[in-house]
Amino acid sequence: MDETTFVLRGRRLVTLLDRAVEFARMEKALDSCFSGTASIVLLEGAVGCGRTELLQYGAELAQERGARVLRGAGTENDTRPHGLVRHLLAQLPAASGTDHRHVPAAQEFTELLKESARTTPLVLCVDDLQQADGPSLAYLLHLTRAVRRARIMLVLTDSLHERAENPVLGTELLRHPGFVRVRVEHLSAQGTAALLREHAGHPVPAGPAERLHALSGGNPLLLRALLAEQPLPTYEDDDWPSPEPGGPFTKALLTCLHRSGPDARTLASAVAVLGEDATEELVARLAGTTSSATRHGLAALRSAGLTRDGRFSHPAAVAAVLDDLTATECRALHGRAARILDECGSRAAAVAGHLLAAGEGEGEWAVRALHEAARQSLVADDDSRYVVACLELARRASEDERSDWELGLRLSAVSWRLNPAAAEQYLAGPLAALRAERLGAAAAGQLARLLVTQGRIEEAAEALEYVTRASGSAAVGSVRSTREDPLRELFALPPAEDRTAPQPGGAEEPAGEQPAEAARTVSPELRSSASLWTHPGTEADEEAIVRLLEGTPLAHSTFDPMVQAVRTLVHTDHPDRAVTWCRTLRPEASQAPGWNAVFGHLQAEAQLRLGDLAGAEQQATAAMDAVADRGGLFLFGPAATRVLAQTAMGRYDAVARQLQMTVPEELFTNVYSLNFLRARGHYYLATHRHKAALGEFLDAGRLARRWGLDRPQQLPWRTDAAEALLALGEHRQAERFVLEQLASPDARSPRLRGVSLRLRAATTALRQRPKLLTRAVDELRRSGDRYELARALADLGRTLQMLGEGSRAQMVTRRAWHLAAQCGAVPLAEQILPGQSGGERKTNTPSKERTETAVATDTDQLSESEKRVVSLAAYGYTNREISAKLYITVSTVEQHLTRVYRKLGITRRQELPMDLHFETLEHSA
Repeated sequence: MDETTFVLRGRRLVTLLDRAVEFARMEKALDSCFSGTASIVLLEGAVGCGRTELLQYGAELAQERGARVLRGAGTENDTRPHGLVRHLLAQLPAASGTDHRHVPAAQEFTELLKESARTTPLVLCVDDLQQADGPSLAYLLHLTRAVRRARIMLVLTDSLHERAENPVLGTELLRHPGFVRVRVEHLSAQGTAALLREHAGHPVPAGPAERLHALSGGNPLLLRALLAEQPLPTYEDDDWPSPEPGGPFTKALLTCLHRSGPDARTLASAVAVLGEDATEELVARLAGTTSSATRHGLAALRSAGLTRDGRFSHPAAVAAVLDDLTATECRALHGRAARILDECGSRAAAVAGHLLAAGEGEGEWAVRALHEAARQSLVADDDSRYVVACLELARRASEDERSDWELGLRLSAVSWRLNPAAAEQYLAGPLAALRAERLGAAAAGQLARLLVTQGRIEEAAEALEYVTRASGSAAVGSVRSTREDPLRELFALPPAEDRTAPQPGGAEEPAGEQPAEAARTVSPELRSSASLWTHPGTEADEEAIVRLLEGTPLAHSTFDPMVQAVRTLVHTDHPDRAVTWCRTLRPEASQAPGWNAVFGHLQAEAQLRLGDLAGAEQQATAAMDAVADRGGLFLFGPAATRVLAQTAMGRYDAVARQLQMTVPEELFTNVYSLNFLRARGHYYLATHRHKAALGEFLDAGRLARRWGLDRPQQLPWRTDAAEALLALGEHRQAERFVLEQLASPDARSPRLRGVSLRLRAATTALRQRPKLLTRAVDELRRSGDRYELARALADLGRTLQMLGEGSRAQMVTRRAWHLAAQCGAVPLAEQILPGQSGGERKTNTPSKERTETAVATDTDQLSESEKRVVSLAAYGYTNREISAKLYITVSTVEQHLTRVYRKLGITRRQELPMDLHFETLEHSA
C-alpha cells in the first residue's frame, strides 16, 4: 500500500493515502524553488479525488519551511474581472498600500511577485484553476513566461476533464522548464482501507472495507460522505446499509457531477437509465451529445470513481442520479432509451423495462417488444406481475382491435395468479367480439379454455359452438387437442352417453323434466366444456394424476392441469392426498394470491370431506382473504365451503352474515354457484326452512344437469334434496332421489354410497335399517369422512335403541357423539346426546382420541378371526351372542378378546375402536 505519514515541526501533520509519489514530486519542485529555480506544479484530477487536500498540504509544507504562501481559488460565482489577481495581491505585503480598485498591469504584477521572492521564497497556491476569470488567467500566463530563475512556485489544481476557459494556459505551462504535472487518482482498495483505519482509529474488517470501496468507487469525498451517514462496522459480516435518500452521499455525488463539466449530469443520467445496456454509442444517442463530448464526459465519471466499465459502481449511485431528475425527465429518458434499444435490436426485456418505466409506449414496435418480453418471462422466470404489467402497457399502446382482444386473452390467463376478478374482466372484450362474430376461431378456442378455467361453463360452450361453426364439426375436438399444455389430455372425458346412467324422473322435479332427457339434451359443446372442468376419476386417471403431480413443477403452463388433478383427488375419495398436495403446491399469498386461493379452496373442500370442519373453515377463510376485494365470482367457491363448515358447527349467526353478501346474477352462469346453492340449502335445512332448502338443492341439480356436470361425487344434490324431503315427510319422493344416486356410476365412491345408504335406511322399515346403516358406517369409515360417519353412527344408535338393543345402542351412540365432538359439530353432538356438558366432553375426549386414533393404527395386527369378534364386541354384543353369531365357543371369544386387548393396549370393551371392518356385523344383521 502506498501510504506516507509526514511530520512537520515534530507533529504528525497528515497521512497521505495512495499519494506518496505525488507528494514526492511536489516536494522536489519546492526544493527547486528554494534553490532559486521557478517551478510550476499542476495537480490534475477528477472531482472529489483529493486535489484540494494535496494542495493544502503542499501549502502547509511550504509555509513550514519558511516560504510565503499566497492562496487563491477560482469560483464560478465570482464574475469580477481580475478577481483572483486581486485576492492574491491582497495577501502580498509589498502591495499592501496599493489601491486594489486599480489592478496593476500584468508586467507590474509579475515584478511585484519577483520582488517579494528576492527576500522570501514565494508559493502561489491556486485551487480550481478551470473556474478562474479570464483576465486573471492571462496574468498567470504572463507570470509563467516571465519567471525562470526566481524563487517562485505555482501550485495549481485543475479539473481533469472540464474544458478550460483559456486552453492556451495549459500549453504554455508545458513550455516552462520547471513544470510538473501530477495526476491525482481515486483511491485504491488499500487506500480506502487506510483511510477507514485513520477515520476509526483501528483497522476495519476487510469485508465492510471492500463494500465501502465499491460503493464510493474510491472517491475520498464520497467515502467521507458515507462515513458521515453511518458508524463504521466492527465485524466482518456487518453489512453497510444503503445510503440515505437525499443524505450526504447523494449530495456529494451530485456535487461531483455538477463539477465534472457541463455534459456530466446529462451523460450520468443516460448511463443510469441505460444501466447494463450502457455503451458509449448508446449513451451519446440518449444524451444527445457528440462522440467527443461523450468520451470526455464518461472519462470524467470514470476518473471520479463513479463508473466502472461504463456503468455506475453501485445501485445507490444510480438511484441518486435518477432521483435528481424530475419525474417528467425520467420518463422521457426511459421512453427514448426504449426506442433506441429497439432500433439497435436489443433484448425485448430491456426494451420493455424502459417502456414500463416510461409508463407509455406508442406504435407496433412497443406492442411487439412488450409482448415478447412477457412471453420470455413466462418461460424463464414465471414472473406474473411483470408479465401483467407488460401486457397491460401493450394493450394501452395497441391501436389494433384484434391485437387488443388477443392481449385481453393473455392477460386473463396470466392475471388469474394475482387477481381472479381482473382475469374475469379481461375476457369482456373478447367475449363481446365473439358474440359479434368478429373473433378468430383460434382466439375463440383460447377464450373457451379460459372461460372453463374460471368456471364459466355455459359461456365456454358458446365459444366452442362458435368455433364449430367457424371451423367445421371437428372443431370441438381440435380445441381439446391444441391446448396449451398436453398434460391436460390426461383428463379428457369419454363421451357423455358412455358414462351417464339413465335417471328416472318424478313429481319432485318442479320443472317436470325427465333427467334422462336432460342428459340427452346436453350439447356437445357443453360436454366438452364440462370435460375440461372435471373428469370421472378412474383408476387409470389416478395413476396419471400421481405421475403429473410428482413429476411436474407448478408454473403458468401447468397450473390448470395440476388444479384439475387435485380437484379430482378431492372428488374421488382421496381428500387426504388432496390436502397433502395442496400444502405442497400452494404458493405464498404474497407471491401468487390467486393461485394460493385456488389451492386453499381445494384444501378446504378436502378437509370438509374428511370431517375437519374447523380446518375447512380456516382454509376457506384464508383463501377468501388472499383475494379479498379481487376474487370475482371465484370468491363464492371458498365462501360456500366456509358456509357448509360453519353450518355443521352450528355457527348460524356467522353464516347468516355471510349470506347477506350481494349475489350477482352472473354467479348462476358459473360453476361456483353449484356449491353456493348447496351451502345455502344446508343452512336453510339446519335452521328448519326445509322447503327453501329443497328449492336450493333442486336449483343446483338443474344447473348441474344443464351444464353436463351432474356428477354426484362432485355435487350430491339428490341426497341433499332427499334429506330436505324427509324433513318435510315426503319419504317416497326422498327414496326415489336416493335410489337415483345409488344407480349412478359415482355410487362406487365409499363416501357417496355411505351417505346414500344412510338416507336409504331412513326410507325403509325399522327392521331393515340396521343392515343398511351398518353398510353405510363401513363405507363412510373407508372414506375417511368423520362427520358423515358420526351421522351414520348416530342413526344406527337410534335405530338399535328403537329395536330395544339398548346395550349396543349405547356403545354406538357414544362413539357417534365422540366423533361429532371431535369434528366440532356441536348441533350433531347435541342431537346425539342432548345436554352433554362441556366438562364431561373435555374429560372424555383425550382418552377417546387415544382409542380412536392411536389405537386404530394397531388394528392391522389383528387376525381376521379377531376382527370378526371385535367388530361385534365394539357394538355391544355379549360374548354369548358373539359365540352364537360366529358359531364358535364362548371360550374362543374370550381368548380372541384377550389377545385383542393386549395387541391394542386397552383394558376394557368400551375402549375398542370403531374404525374396524363391519362385514361380520352386516352379515349377522
